[in-house]
Formats: sequence, C-alpha cells, structure tokens
Amino acid sequence: MKRPLATAVAVGLAAIALAAGLLVPRARRRAHNYRLFDSLAAVPLGRRVDSLRLAFPWLHCPEMTDHAAEHEPVCAADADGRDVTVNAPAYRVGTIAVMVFGRDRTDLVAWVQARLGAPSGRCSLDGNPLQWWNASGTTVTLTEPSPGSRARELVIRAGGGAPPGCA
Repeated sequence: MKRPLATAVAVGLAAIALAAGLLVPRARRRAHNYRLFDSLAAVPLGRRVDSLRLAFPWLHCPEMTDHAAEHEPVCAADADGRDVTVNAPAYRVGTIAVMVFGRDRTDLVAWVQARLGAPSGRCSLDGNPLQWWNASGTTVTLTEPSPGSRARELVIRAGGGAPPGCA
C-alpha cells in the first residue's frame, strides 16, 4: 500500500515540476513580448531617429547622410527572434513594423486584442489578408499568416482610417 502511494506522489511531483519547467519560461517570454510591443507602440510617430536610438540601443540605425536623397533611412534589429524595422523619412519615425514567428504569433494577436479591442476593419493587400485598428490618430495593422507561413507582421503608422491600399 505504501509503494503505490509513494509512486503516485513521485509521479505527481514530477508532473508539477515538468509543467512548471514548460509554463514558467512561456509566461516569461509572453511578458517579454508584451513589454517589447508596449514600448514600440509608445514611440511617438514623427519622433527624431536620434532619440529613438537612445531609447532602443539595440536598434541599428545606420548613418545615411551621404545617400539621404537616394534612400529612406531604415533602422532595424533582431529583438530576440522578432524582426523590428523603423522607416524614418526625413530622419523621423514614420512606421514601426514587427515581424514575429512561430509561437510568438499568438502573443502578438492577444496583445493587439487586449490593447485595441475588436478590429476596425479587414482587407487584403497584395493577396495578404490583414486586420486593422485605429487608435489616437494611429493605424495599426496585423497580417494574417498565409498558408504554410509561420510569420505575422504588426505595423504602426500615422493616420486614422484604413491603411493605404485598403478601401
């Protein structure tokens, strides 16, 4: 009688340890994702790129003074497996894009819905379905993954209403 009870207790403790080992890192990664998304969403569009570099030292913003007329400045980074891109026309933040892959996709969808609620609309751009939201003069778009794709993209841009290309 003692042996089956001891075995059951040992199996139960092993299951708890396994669940804690799997769920705690996942919860920690979700919190990290939310902090990243919140910090990027808080960036005022139109802000100078120089101040952006101070706020996000991991963001690479190459100097493009020699080719300013030819190219729009772009800052980019791999933020722990999430691609972050900031387009900066006239060296001011124009759009912020975050590409997430794999299991982080569900965190992105949950974050957008928690922060912005139900989408303002849906459309398809270049065959890619997306949802969009309006918040305080900003348009936020979230792509739907295409079949076989493991990526979603969140784009934050100035302006209210539907994103360019959606009618």
